[in-house]
Amino acid sequence: MRKYTKTQIKNIAERILKLYCDECPTNIFHIAKQLDLKIYEAIFDRDDVSGMIEARNKKIYIAKQDSEQRQRFSIAHEIGHYVLHHSGNIDYEQYEHKHISFRDNAASLGFDIREIEANFFATNLLMPESRIKKLFTEGFSLQELAYYMNVSKAAMTYRLEYLGLFDA
Repeated sequence: MRKYTKTQIKNIAERILKLYCDECPTNIFHIAKQLDLKIYEAIFDRDDVSGMIEARNKKIYIAKQDSEQRQRFSIAHEIGHYVLHHSGNIDYEQYEHKHISFRDNAASLGFDIREIEANFFATNLLMPESRIKKLFTEGFSLQELAYYMNVSKAAMTYRLEYLGLFDA
């Protein structure tokens, strides 16, 4: 399995934005459509499932009960799995036809490299560094940035901390 650097993931997300969606907030549905991925809402058997991708069938399932911001992040996360781990990766698709993303310690604490990569990809797709820095220097508050980017306040806090723009 290929392992990506954060710079590589950021660059891949930026290329996708440049190709398919140079607007704010990121139109995640348009990006999915351009990648020929279909999105479906689902009710999962487990409460800790946010999303799932069936790469071979090009289908993303997101938890129907999640907030719009959570769904957007889940879609971006699953697109990350598709772009980084599935698309063109014959070995992966042959043995693992679907990927389920859980809201659990492995995902949030970063024990699984694929989850770390997909989360970082989603963050860069929904909250591009250059846009965040520009808006932050223009005086946008944390709340305004989260609203403008259509992400949760928690996601924006994490992003600003990562970029060194905010101390929680």
